[in-house]
Amino acid sequence: MVKSAPMRDHSIVIKPRRRSGIGALALLVILLVTSPALLAIGFFAPAKLAVAQEHIIGLFHGGVAEVEEHTFVDACAQPQSADGPQAVTRTVRTTLFRDGTALSVTFSSSPTPTNSQCGGSG
Repeated sequence: MVKSAPMRDHSIVIKPRRRSGIGALALLVILLVTSPALLAIGFFAPAKLAVAQEHIIGLFHGGVAEVEEHTFVDACAQPQSADGPQAVTRTVRTTLFRDGTALSVTFSSSPTPTNSQCGGSG
């Protein structure tokens, strides 16, 4: 026969686990390292920053089929506030997707003065 004995306040105490901040610290370090890297890529090579975005869009369009990138200098831009012609470097990046759609993005630099002769003046 089994007899039950009264417990003498031998309660079980469950202590919460202490969580170390290693995961949060690792996330903070990753953010601190990648943010300046992405900023530098966006500043010095903005067309390269678009590569990841193109592949994400490509997930909805069957993938990326082909990418063409052309860089040229447009030496006859005539902003209203400028005294003479301005040179602007432009990069046109065209992405063709497997479903037949295309995405074309143009990156332009800031205008700088140039001494080139534009079409009609000479």
